[in-house]
Amino acid sequence: MRTTDAWPEYTWLESQFTCFDEEKPDWESDSPSDTYIGNVQQVEGGPGAGMWFWIVMARFPGSQFPGPTSGREISRKDAGHCVGECYEHMLRFYGLGRLGN
Repeated sequence: MRTTDAWPEYTWLESQFTCFDEEKPDWESDSPSDTYIGNVQQVEGGPGAGMWFWIVMARFPGSQFPGPTSGREISRKDAGHCVGECYEHMLRFYGLGRLGN
């Protein structure tokens, strides 16, 4: 969802999207911050201008996740897929994978 819709009390870029998992294993409340997993945002300037940056900010107890948790993609859709794939790999790495995944 657009970050401005998730946290309307703050100012965000229109090209910033926030990713949530309402079934997140360490979920504790109805607060969006408890289900927050990462962001997708269009790069505004510099050499990567126009590309889409993605990052997974979810953290779990234990050793550091060995894979990449951020990157750049050509489209918002591809960046969103990267967030989802990375997060699912993290869940499996920490033994928190869901049935069917």
